[in-house]
Amino acid sequence: MGKGATTRATILQAAVETVCAAGFQGLNLQPLANRVGLTKSGLYAHFGSKEALQRATLDYATALFEATVLVPSKQDAPGLPRIRGLFSRWLDWPLNAGLAGRCPFIVGAIELPACDPALSVHLVRLFSDFTQMIETLAASAVRHGHLSASTDLALFAHQLIALRHAHLWATGLMQAPKADARTWAAFDRLASL
Repeated sequence: MGKGATTRATILQAAVETVCAAGFQGLNLQPLANRVGLTKSGLYAHFGSKEALQRATLDYATALFEATVLVPSKQDAPGLPRIRGLFSRWLDWPLNAGLAGRCPFIVGAIELPACDPALSVHLVRLFSDFTQMIETLAASAVRHGHLSASTDLALFAHQLIALRHAHLWATGLMQAPKADARTWAAFDRLASL
């Protein structure tokens, strides 16, 4: 990796960390430039605009998610074990990627529709792709006999995503001591339908 690519990766890592802590609204160029030891114009040389930086930050977060949640799932046995492995790593995201704070995708879903419709469209596409992947994994679980042949794949994906959001709510805002146990009980119930 050349110096420019290394600098760009350093900037994007810091940008994702900033979004996790302060949201996309908190992703300001001067503080980010200071954090990575660049001038504001030096930061612009890598991205050209704040909007380009935000999109690159979202794409970098996607790459981190893929590396820490999706790729390791390919090592799990097909069918329901793969869904379980993915869900387990997803529950620990973004912490398992070394990021403190909130999920950058949830932050984006809250902030971007109002402040950046174009980036919001990009985020919708990422969410749609992820939902389709869950449906594909559920179809594999049906083929392997782990889920009923009558499983509604879109509904399964919707419910799995809802479980993840419920877990975020329970562990974040509510600080519920039994959030993990309840989430896994709900997962087991979903997997037995």
